[in-house]
Amino acid sequence: MKRLILLRHAKAEKEGPRGGDAARPLAPRGVADAEALGRTLALAATRIDSIVASPARRALETARLVARELDHPWDAIRIERAAYLADPGTLLRLVHQADEDAQSLLLVGHNPGITELAHLLARRFSEELPTCGAVAIDCAVDTWGGLRPGCGSLRWYEPPASRR
Repeated sequence: MKRLILLRHAKAEKEGPRGGDAARPLAPRGVADAEALGRTLALAATRIDSIVASPARRALETARLVARELDHPWDAIRIERAAYLADPGTLLRLVHQADEDAQSLLLVGHNPGITELAHLLARRFSEELPTCGAVAIDCAVDTWGGLRPGCGSLRWYEPPASRR
């Protein structure tokens, strides 16, 4: 059994410093939401063996804030350029490349791709992931490469409003 947790980055500033869209930092609300999600996951004893994140500042900051609350080392976060604004097929290919020793994987990315991947994998999940919304999908497979459309079942959905 593999558990994939898909997380849309937290709320970002409308404009970033020089560097355009990829350089946009988290807004204060985004920081608070990411920290709260990390605490929620820690309190629920959620196991995260591996984290993959888009290199966009807002996604990486989200991943690091969640990781901090889970005592997951920052230097173990795998930054994947291909995850930046990726479509669900590209994101699924990144998941297929995950370390097979990991039973649980947190993927931090962007809409619409991250939500579309959740829809593709999880039966009966049709929500639109808001900023800092997370969904856990359990897949009855032995390898990450075995994930296919419709293979998963919804374990939980955590919108940011439930943490406020």
